Amino acid sequence: MKKSTLLLALTAASAILVAPSAFAHAVLKESSPAAGATLASPPGEIRLRFNEALDAPFSRVTLLDRQGRAVNTAPATIAPDQPETMLLAVPALLSGSYRVQWSTMTHDGHRTKGQFGFQVK
Repeated sequence: MKKSTLLLALTAASAILVAPSAFAHAVLKESSPAAGATLASPPGEIRLRFNEALDAPFSRVTLLDRQGRAVNTAPATIAPDQPETMLLAVPALLSGSYRVQWSTMTHDGHRTKGQFGFQVK
């Protein structure tokens, strides 16, 4: 086998082995309220659980009302006993549609973001 072919094969093999950890991103595993939920009463908090620990200073959650205006909340926090879980205390909400937007950064520097909606009857 030529040196160039061997080098190419070794490079491809190492990329395959390194890729899962090098390109990992925080994935939202579950939320409370759940995406698309219709709630009989407003939630006291929004809880987002990811597949890996988050970097608190660079992770955020914003709650938006039907008109797209941010609901006044304290900043989201990382659960003390669950570094993969973000918590957002929610003030009393009126009936209507709401959207949760999140942006996370993991300890390895990867950033992800997403959003989902829920309704309060």
